Amino acid sequence: MIKQWKVEREWQEPFLEALRARGASPQACDAALGEVDEACIRENAKAKELFGDPVAYGKEIPVSEPMTAREAGLSRTRALLLAIAGLVGMFFALLGWTGMVTDATKVWGANPTIWFVLGLIIAVAAAVGDTVLGRHADFTQGRADAGSTLLNRLLPWIIVALTLVGMLVVKLTHG
Repeated sequence: MIKQWKVEREWQEPFLEALRARGASPQACDAALGEVDEACIRENAKAKELFGDPVAYGKEIPVSEPMTAREAGLSRTRALLLAIAGLVGMFFALLGWTGMVTDATKVWGANPTIWFVLGLIIAVAAAVGDTVLGRHADFTQGRADAGSTLLNRLLPWIIVALTLVGMLVVKLTHG
């Protein structure tokens, strides 16, 4: 049986959209709407009267459960490992690129193209992995004084961009 909410639809839709825009899971949206619904039933009032603007209220409430200390530590560890992988990928890509630009036949015993491709795959995979994991690979998880900053989210992609800048510098200096 489908739950019939007491929350009026014209308030419900913008509220749910505000939650979804912040990355709330369907379960989190259902739980938040359930709390609003219970309050409306308990107070015998409309959601607008109790909570005001649905978009503003949707931006105020938490969209995910806080992590435990262990989960936050794992999140920071994943972020650190992905950053290190990105830097290793950048090193391999630039090593291979330098070998390719200078027409070297071997770099560290292998064709420079192999190092270049391997490095790019590692750097991009680390950035994609960090993006996909989201808050589960985050340097700031578990810290009360810091939210997820833009730099924290962009760090793996900055490493990819630095790889491209490094390639340009190598080409300009050796090409």
